[in-house]
Amino acid sequence: MSLFEENAAILQKMASDGKDLTSPRSVDFCHVFPDKMSADSFAQAANAEGFSVVVDEIERETNPWDVTASKRMTPSCKVITDIEESLDRLAQSHKGRADGWGFFDA
Repeated sequence: MSLFEENAAILQKMASDGKDLTSPRSVDFCHVFPDKMSADSFAQAANAEGFSVVVDEIERETNPWDVTASKRMTPSCKVITDIEESLDRLAQSHKGRADGWGFFDA
């Protein structure tokens, strides 16, 4: 299954669960990193591209640094997939990787 198909299925499930996908909302793109320096450098780069970022240290054995890059948008499969792929390339250039997306508002 492609990333686009996977995201389409996730959005379809959210819609069937009653989420309003027609209104703008903050979409959170999560990334994991092996060290604080990598996480911080990715966070600065994502912030420069217009994302709000939060860096957190999480207790786990590998990639203990989480960076959530958020942007307000009307969620669509194409936009989410394009951003997820772009941020994953950026994260990889800073020794990290994408770790999913979601939104937590109504």
